[in-house]
Amino acid sequence: MSKPIINALLISAGYSGRMGKFKPLIKLNNKTFVSTITEKLLSVCHEVTIVTGYRNFNVEEEIRNVFHSENNELVSRVKCLFNPDYKDGMFSSVQIGLATMQNSDWVLFHFVDQPGLPQSFYEELVAQIEDKYDWIQPVWDMKEGHPVLFNKTIIPMVLESPSYYRMKLIRSNEDVRKKYWISDYNLILEDIDTQDDLKKFLEEQEEVKNITAPR
Repeated sequence: MSKPIINALLISAGYSGRMGKFKPLIKLNNKTFVSTITEKLLSVCHEVTIVTGYRNFNVEEEIRNVFHSENNELVSRVKCLFNPDYKDGMFSSVQIGLATMQNSDWVLFHFVDQPGLPQSFYEELVAQIEDKYDWIQPVWDMKEGHPVLFNKTIIPMVLESPSYYRMKLIRSNEDVRKKYWISDYNLILEDIDTQDDLKKFLEEQEEVKNITAPR
């Protein structure tokens, strides 16, 4: 039995208005959020599609500098798509991305403000794939988190929906077979929207770094 084709959809199109800083280019351990996440996704996915909007040229330049210049073997596996309607909300960005991903068996759907998840999370997430499910979502402390996996049956549902729709409405469709994976990763609930959120996140990451550093 052949392995399923897993591709990633990374949404990096918003204003980051409440943050006051442009989230995709904030640095964690000297790497930007967008490049950190992309690097991890490439370890479990065939391709990564990054949908840009606000400051799209800056995101595209970052990806080009990190993956196209230094890692030529990754050139064909990372692409950026500009959503001219990014002001209409995130769902339009999801539609733009999925329209080019219809060869996927599964899509790993990711936000750009979750750079802290470890490599092991992604490996464990894709290990949850089963043909009897359409939607796989991690749970921690009885709360549903992100990123999520969904299979190719979800793609036409998204593309045929109006642009004001939401992914929660897709998930709530009674025909969507859902699996909730009880994970060990509280960072699936991370939501870095404000300066206070960012400060807390960076402090927590520094603590983790100090704990895991060799002595």
